[in-house]
Amino acid sequence: MISFLAVLVFALANGAWMMRRLETAHPATWAALGRPHFAMSSGIGPRLALVRFVWSQGFRKLGDPALSWCCGLAMVAEPLLVLLFAALVMN
Repeated sequence: MISFLAVLVFALANGAWMMRRLETAHPATWAALGRPHFAMSSGIGPRLALVRFVWSQGFRKLGDPALSWCCGLAMVAEPLLVLLFAALVMN
């Protein structure tokens, strides 16, 4: 349970930083993704676009090492969350 919560908090903080980085350092990409926001005030569409952007490795085209690191961490944290959640449900 604690592992799941720790990874969840990390994933949320990492995602918030990622969205802020896109908004400030890559505003055209952020706009093209539908202006994803942590509070999902613009609906789920921009959040799904962000997930596709990360998993398709679209961030690599931007040449931003900090954003690439953040997206790489997201690609580790998201499947880990699924596995930890499944472990919680099965126990």
